[in-house]
Parts: sequence; structure tokens; C-alpha cells
Amino acid sequence: MAVDEELLPGKGTYTAVYTREPDGAWIVYIRGHRHEIHSFARSFRRARENIRDALSLWYDDAESATIVDRVELEPALREELAATEELARIHSDVSQKLAAKRRRTVKALQRSGMGTRDIADLLDLSQQRVSQIARGTR
Repeated sequence: MAVDEELLPGKGTYTAVYTREPDGAWIVYIRGHRHEIHSFARSFRRARENIRDALSLWYDDAESATIVDRVELEPALREELAATEELARIHSDVSQKLAAKRRRTVKALQRSGMGTRDIADLLDLSQQRVSQIARGTR
């Protein structure tokens, strides 16, 4: 690309396809646009960074664009990854519900006149954690 050429208007969302080579390198490309954009790296993280940098050579929205990662893995690994992601999502949901329930419970027990030490013992938390919950801090 010549230095005086302008960047193309961006599409907003791009799909980056990642494959892992036998030597461990990651190959990544974005297709379906005027130019096929590709890069590689030794780590997945670096491949993600590199593809955004490569995108910026052609399109004006590379910094703000949404890049959807599609990692090509053999079926058994893809299933393991999907199952792990699903459990992580469930864990996150349950953790948020537990935190909200603890806040309500701490407030209710405090309103009943119960002290921090007793609340901590009942909920199997430290007194410091009960105080944090009561104050609304993490």
C-alpha cells in the first residue's frame, strides 16, 4: 500500500480465524473483505494483537472494531474448550447470584440487630468480609 493511500472504510466487525501449526505457531486470517489479512505468532495472545495491527494497515476502524475469534481445533479439543467455557459461564452466574444473596442476608441480619461476628460465623465468612459486604465494597 502506498503511503499516500487512504485507509478503507471499516466494516465494524471482523471474524479472525486461528489455526495452530504443528510447530506451535498460530496462523490467523480475516477473509471476506477487499483484502485477505493474515498474520502469525508463537502465542495465541500475540496472534490476536498481530491481526488487529494487520487490520489497521487496510481499514480505518481497526482500533475500535469488534474482532470475533474463531479458533479451529480438532473436534475433541473443541468440545473440551466449549464445555469449559460453559462451566465458566455457569460459575459466573452462580457467583453473581451468591454475592447478591449474601448482601441481602447480611443486611437482613444486621437489621435484626445481629452483630458482625455472629453474622460472619453464620455465613462462614470473615468479619472483614461481612463488613465489606455491609459497606457495599468488594
